[in-house]
Order: sequence, then C-alpha cells, then structure tokens
Amino acid sequence: MSDILIYGFFGEDEAHRNFLSRYLNHQYPGIFLEDDDFRHQIRARNRDQVDRLLPLALAQKVKSRLDILFVTRDVDSPHKTTIDSRRDILTRACVAHQPVVLMLPVQCIEHWLWYIKRHQQEPGKHSLLESNPRRDAKTAIYGDSKVVETQLVFANALLDHLDVDWLAQRVDSFKHFHNQVVQFLQAYSKTD
Repeated sequence: MSDILIYGFFGEDEAHRNFLSRYLNHQYPGIFLEDDDFRHQIRARNRDQVDRLLPLALAQKVKSRLDILFVTRDVDSPHKTTIDSRRDILTRACVAHQPVVLMLPVQCIEHWLWYIKRHQQEPGKHSLLESNPRRDAKTAIYGDSKVVETQLVFANALLDHLDVDWLAQRVDSFKHFHNQVVQFLQAYSKTD
C-alpha cells in the first residue's frame, strides 16, 4: 500500500466533511489525505445538489486521479425502505467509478454525533435516536448555535473520543459506511 491515499469529498455540508476527516484521522492516522482542490472544484450545498451533481463529481474523480471518493448525503428519513432505496440509487450511480464510499446517515449526521454524545454522557443507555426529528438531533449537539464554526467545535469535542467499534454496533448506517472503508483498505492492500 502506498504511504498516503488521496481522497475526494463530495457531500452536502461541512458537518459531513468534518465527521469524515475526523473519523479517517482517528481510525487510520497518516493514511488518508483530502484533495482540497477537488472539494473546491465540485461543491454541493444540500442533498438535492448531491444527487444532481454526482455524475460531475464522479467525472472529476477520474480527472483528479483520486484513490477514492467519499460521497456523503443525509437520507432524511428513518424508514428502511427509503434508506435502502437511496443507498441503491447512489450505489448504481457510482458502480462504474469505483472506489467510492457512501456515507449516508439516517436523517442527519447529527444523529451519529448524538449517539456518540449519549455513549459518552450516558453509557449503557441504548435507545434508538434516528426516529427523533432532525431539529432535536441538532439541538442536542449544537444547542441554539447556528454558526458553523461553533457547531464544529461542539462536534469535535465529541469526535475526540470516537469509539468506532461501539458506534458500528449501534448504528446501522454508520456500520455500512465503516465496513465500506474497511473493505476498500483490504482490497487496496491486496493490489499493492
């Protein structure tokens, strides 16, 4: 395996990019490096733009010669049929442009953060959180802050103590994402 894998981020907001970056640095220190030029060349601001601009991001992935592309998008629903449908649509769109890893939090990325917060502050409490409204998750993580930089400070305080194995056991959408990364690294190390 080469020393560093260059990745592209294509997602709907800074909270996704921050989570991804912190996860990769925590779980795989020194392995992944984001191509900042890629992020600035193709940007989305919401889920609809992620869906619409995905073909352009995939084409840019090839031009940029990325080792891997991370596509992040909230599913915005706690319903399994909606989650599976969105995952299938995005998987089919990306199949010819591998390697691509999909990061698709149920409802919003703040639900993953809420699980982390709950685990840190109330260990042993195992209630499901994805059925709670998005606004409740955002309030639980950020309070009343609407300033992105402040929100990232709150998120990073939680992500500093990320327990990947625990989160993968509790949250199916995170487990799906994490398993894709593990499988990519296993396949990549075999080709090196």
